[in-house]
Amino acid sequence: MATPGADTIGFKETEDPNSVALPAGVKGSMDGERPPMTQVEEIKKAFEPYREKYGHYLTQIRPWREFLYLTKPDGDMQKRLQVNLTHYQINYAVVMLLNMVVAIVMNPKCLIVMCVLALGWVAFLRKNDDPNWEVNVGGMPLGKTQRWMVLSVVTAVVLLVFVGQVLFSAAAFCAVLVLAHAIMHPIPEIVATNSEVEEMV
Repeated sequence: MATPGADTIGFKETEDPNSVALPAGVKGSMDGERPPMTQVEEIKKAFEPYREKYGHYLTQIRPWREFLYLTKPDGDMQKRLQVNLTHYQINYAVVMLLNMVVAIVMNPKCLIVMCVLALGWVAFLRKNDDPNWEVNVGGMPLGKTQRWMVLSVVTAVVLLVFVGQVLFSAAAFCAVLVLAHAIMHPIPEIVATNSEVEEMV
């Protein structure tokens, strides 16, 4: 008596394994991708393309112990500015971002506005992926990209009106801090070594 092959167990010989009916309440095709089960997983999935696209910038962060080392300039202020602003640009971006976050958290009005905007964007991102969602403005339908642009403009206006003063103040303070650090930080050894090698060549 012949035994069924491993690829035919549970199916008739004339039955296609891919055409088997799904259980009641389950719809759609099986593509092997696990759908997000919680809101946290949905948010992670929404930001995954951005992490893949911009995540490599995080690898360019210089060591913070090296970053915090300061010395008095010795007639090389201009060279320090040029080298340090380039060498530590990702560190400066992180410092500016943290400064903005602290400024917003310290101001209750800004914190409320940012929370409302964040919730609005989360809801929008979920709804914008729905192919059946249609938005008409003055009888003209808006596509997916156009809806993105409209919400981006609205977000920019809201930030400018309600959070603008706080963000500008934080940005100005951070700019002064960055310039002071770039002047007080010695030229990194790796950059100095590369410059010496280039001069020798």
